[in-house]
Amino acid sequence: MLRLKHFRHLHSPYQRYVSGHHVKRLPDRAKAVICGGGVVGCSVAYHLAKIGIKDVILLEQGSISCGTTWHAAGLVGLMRGNSSGTKICQYGVDLYPKLEEETGLGTGWKNVGSLAVARNRDRLRVLEAHQAVGRLHNIESKIVTAEECALICPLLHVDDLVGGLWAPADGIVAPNDLANALVKGATLNGAQVFEKVAVEKVEVKNWRVSGVKTNQGSVQCEIFVNCAGQWAMELGKLSTPVVNIPLHSSEHYYIVTKPMKGVSPTMPVIRDHCGYIYAREWSGGVLAGMFEPKAKPCFKNGIPKPFEFQLFSEDWDHFQIAMDQILHRFPSISNAEIRQMINGPESFTHDMSPAIGEVPEIKNYYVAAGFNSRGIMSACGVGKILADWVTTGGPPYDISGLDVRRFGPHHVNRRFLGDRIEETLGVSYGIPWPKKELQSARRVKMSPLHLALEASGASWGEAMGWERPNWFAQSPEELVPAYSFGRPHWFDAVGRESRACRERVAIFDMSSCSKFVVEGPSAESAMQYLCANNVAGHKGSVVTTGMLNTHGGYESSCTVVRLDKNKYFVVSGASQATRDAAWISSHLPHFTTVREVTSHYSTLAVMGPESRKVLQCITPASLDNDHFPFATSKEIELGYATGVLAVRTSCVGELGWELHIPTEYALGVYEQIMEAGTKWGIRNAGWYSLDSLRLEKSQLWWGVELGTRITPCEAGLMHSVDMTKSFQGKDAVLKQQREGVNKFLAVFSVDTKGDETLVPWGHETIFESGKAAGSLSSAAYGPHLGMYVCVAAIQRSAPDGTPCVLTPELLSAGKYEVEIGGQLCSAHLLQQPGYDPKSEKLVS
Repeated sequence: MLRLKHFRHLHSPYQRYVSGHHVKRLPDRAKAVICGGGVVGCSVAYHLAKIGIKDVILLEQGSISCGTTWHAAGLVGLMRGNSSGTKICQYGVDLYPKLEEETGLGTGWKNVGSLAVARNRDRLRVLEAHQAVGRLHNIESKIVTAEECALICPLLHVDDLVGGLWAPADGIVAPNDLANALVKGATLNGAQVFEKVAVEKVEVKNWRVSGVKTNQGSVQCEIFVNCAGQWAMELGKLSTPVVNIPLHSSEHYYIVTKPMKGVSPTMPVIRDHCGYIYAREWSGGVLAGMFEPKAKPCFKNGIPKPFEFQLFSEDWDHFQIAMDQILHRFPSISNAEIRQMINGPESFTHDMSPAIGEVPEIKNYYVAAGFNSRGIMSACGVGKILADWVTTGGPPYDISGLDVRRFGPHHVNRRFLGDRIEETLGVSYGIPWPKKELQSARRVKMSPLHLALEASGASWGEAMGWERPNWFAQSPEELVPAYSFGRPHWFDAVGRESRACRERVAIFDMSSCSKFVVEGPSAESAMQYLCANNVAGHKGSVVTTGMLNTHGGYESSCTVVRLDKNKYFVVSGASQATRDAAWISSHLPHFTTVREVTSHYSTLAVMGPESRKVLQCITPASLDNDHFPFATSKEIELGYATGVLAVRTSCVGELGWELHIPTEYALGVYEQIMEAGTKWGIRNAGWYSLDSLRLEKSQLWWGVELGTRITPCEAGLMHSVDMTKSFQGKDAVLKQQREGVNKFLAVFSVDTKGDETLVPWGHETIFESGKAAGSLSSAAYGPHLGMYVCVAAIQRSAPDGTPCVLTPELLSAGKYEVEIGGQLCSAHLLQQPGYDPKSEKLVS
C-alpha cells in the first residue's frame, strides 16, 4: 500500500477552505452533525446550510476529500437508465456554475460531452433505451454511426463498432475542486467544518439521535448524517442499536498517460462498456480505467488507520484485461508513456445502488454512502435530497431503489458482501439483460420447499436473499437462463403455468413475502391511522390497503388480516421487510408492537377455479362461499398441520387462498396439496407467471408500480381508500380529489406485430402524440389475453413545461406509442382490467 500525497498534482490544486480549523473549538451543541468530509458529506453540509439550518457541523477524521474523493476520475453522465438517477445527476450539472458564482471557486466542470460506443446490436439497444430516458428528461442526445464516432473522437478505433450514443450535455468535473467549493459554500451559509475529528460514538436516547462523542469532545445534536464513504459501515456500528449499512471496498483502477499527440482538452468522455473501459482527457494525456468483470475486493478485515490520500500498489496483471481493451480502442496509446497507474479503494453495495435516507434503527440518523464509484456525479443531487428529507420528512421524488431501508440483516454479512462485490462491479458495465439474476452469494435464505421445487424443475431467482422459483422447466435447456432482449426461452414455461392457473389450479411458493404481527391495546387505532383503507372490521376480515406518507404516496401496499381485537397479521412484498417494520414501528404508541414473523410461516398460494376442490380434500374446514367468503380468513387444519392461517384473497384474479403455514409443517402440507391436486392437473408456478397473471388483472405492486410519490388518486386505487375515516396522507388525497392529478398510472396493451425481437420489459419510454409522456414501470405477456400488458405513469405538461391536470378524457384521447429497441410500437389504453373486469371469478 502506498501513501501518495504527491499524486495531488494530477488533480486540481488542493486548497483548504476550513479557516482556522486547527484552533477552533468543537461546539457543545449543533442542530446537525455530518460525519465524512468527502464530496458527498461536503454537499450535504452545503445543502443543509443553504436551506437555512445554520447550526451545521461537518466532521472529518482526516482531511477534506482524503478518502476516495481525491482519486476519483470525475466523470459526469446524465442518462442513468432510470429517472431517479438521471434527476440526481441533472441537478449537479445545473448547480456547478451557480456554485462557482456563489463561492468564487471553480469546480473544474467542463462540458465536453460523452460518447458511449457499441460493438453489437444488444449494446446499441441499451444505448437507445438510455436515449429514450433522456428524452423524458429533455436531455439532448443522438444515436450515431461508427463513422460519426470517429469524427467525434479521432483517437478511436471504430472498425468493430455498430454505433454509439453521443450525449453533448455530459462532461467532467475536478473532484477536489468540487469538494472545496461545496465546503466554502457551506461555511458561507453558516456551517462549520472540522478536520482531524473522529466520531467515536453516536449517542442515542429514546431511539433518537442525541449527540456524538468524538476524540475532541462531545456534541449534542438532533440530526446525524453518516457520509463516511467506505467507513460508513464501520461508523454504523458505533451506536446502540447498531445501524446496518452494507458496503464493501474494492480496488478500482485507472491509468494516466503523459501528454499525447492528438489529445484535445475538449476530448469527450468515452465509454466502451463491451470492453469494460472508460477514458477522458487529463492534462494533455488520457486517463483510462475499467469496471472489470471480476473485481478485487479489499479491506476484508477492516480499513487500516490512518488511511488518508493512500493507494494500493500497482497490479498490472489484474489490469491486463482492461489494458488490452484500451489499446484496442485507442491504438495510439501503445506509443504513449504511462505516467502512473492509480489503484485506489472505492466502496460498493451488493446491488450497485447507493444507500440513502433515514435509517430504520434510529430516528434522525441519515446516511449517504456506497456510491459504487459514482459519488462525484451524484454528490450534489444527493445532498439536495437529504436536505429535503431532513426538513420535509421525505425525498423530493421516489428513490425507493436507493433507500437504505431496502437492506436486510444478511446484507451486512462480510462474506456475503465480499463474494457479491466481486460480481457487481462488473455488472455496472455489463449488458443489463432483462430479468438478470446475479450468481454470487446465493442460497442465503430458502423455504422448506426448496429441494422439492428444485426436483420439479424450478429455475431460481433471488429476492431479499430468498431463493424463489422464477419458472419451472420441462427440459435441461429450459432450466438454465439464456438472457435476451427478445422473446425469452422461458416464454412457453410461463404460458403453461399461467394457463394452469386460469383453467385449473396452480400452486405458488410465496414464502419470501414479508409477514408481521401488530399487537397491543392500541393496535386498532394505530392501524386505522396507518392504513388508508378501513381495517377495523370483524375478526377474520381481510383488507388490501396502502400505508401512505404525508404526501399521499405509498410507503407500503399490503394485505391486513384482523386476527383478534388487538392483533393484526400484515403481509407485504419480500423487498419491504425492513422498511415496513420500520414504518409501522415508528407510528405505534407505547405497549403496541410490531414483530416480523416472515420465517415463522411458509406461504403457499393455491389459485385457480379448481383450488377449492383441491384444498377441500385435505381440510375439515368448509371452504364454500357461505362459510368462507372472499376477503375473510380462518385458522384451519390442513393436511397434518394445525394453526394454518388461510386467507381468501388473490392477486391473480382467480378463486384461491393464501396459506400461511407454520414452517415445520410446510413441506408436508405442500406434498399433500400436490397429491390431492393431481386429479385436477395442479401445476407448480413461479414468480414470472405470477407477474404475468397479476398484470392481466391490472393488479399493482409496491416497488414496481406503486411508490412514495404515487398516490391512490394517481394509481386509480381510491376503491381501496376509506375517506370516511382519518388516516395519514388524507389531506393530500383530499387536495388531489379537489384539484385533480397531473399523472396517472395507466394500463396499456402493446402491439409488437408478432415480432419476437420486440419485447417490452419495463423502463421503456412511452410517447403520447410524439412527446415523451412517461416510462413503463412493468410489462409482461398475458397468455390469456394474447398480448403484452404494461403499466406506465403518464404525465401531461403545458407548453411551458409545467404539469397540467390529467383528466380521464385527456388520458383516453391520447395516441400512445412505446419505444422498444429503437422502434415505436402502438400502445392502447385499457379502460378496465383485461381479465375478469367485474371480479366475478374472485368471489365464485
